[in-house]
Amino acid sequence: MRITMLNASKKVCGCMAAAVLSVTLVSALHAQDTRESAAAGLRAVDPKEMDPDYKMDAKFAQKLVDEALAKHPEVILLAIHAGAPKYDIIASNFGRIGKLGDEDDLRVIMKGAKNLELNKTGTHFEDELPLKTKGGKRIGAIGVVFNYKPGDDKVALDKIATEIQKEMQAQITSSTTLFGPAG
Repeated sequence: MRITMLNASKKVCGCMAAAVLSVTLVSALHAQDTRESAAAGLRAVDPKEMDPDYKMDAKFAQKLVDEALAKHPEVILLAIHAGAPKYDIIASNFGRIGKLGDEDDLRVIMKGAKNLELNKTGTHFEDELPLKTKGGKRIGAIGVVFNYKPGDDKVALDKIATEIQKEMQAQITSSTTLFGPAG
């Protein structure tokens, strides 16, 4: 696009070229969520997704989440699913404590394989990994979410999620550890 510049007397004094970006592209460039906006943007949880019997306090699990978030500022959402047989969310930075594990969560826990995907809008990379004890026993799942835009390195994001998984695993002696004191 060419723009003609006029002086105060409305005489041509120059011109310049300008690139025009679509509103969609500009929006995508500025779509990086903060932790707070990512949490606020989550869909409402259907009451049927909540475990009416969940009453446990997982102070140690919450400490693991808080430590991981402090060490990894690129992570915007983080949750731990544990507590067989329902594998509720027991710790997170976005609430939903007591939400039942869904199909993806249970598949990661039961099969031990990661689940890597982009959200529906393509703005978040979601990495779900098995949560294990020091001895390697699967006891739950960790959900790690990053901001994402086309061209971001998914392998590098997965490496960060795997680092978080290992940091947590090194501190967990058994599934009951998660429900113990934070200190």
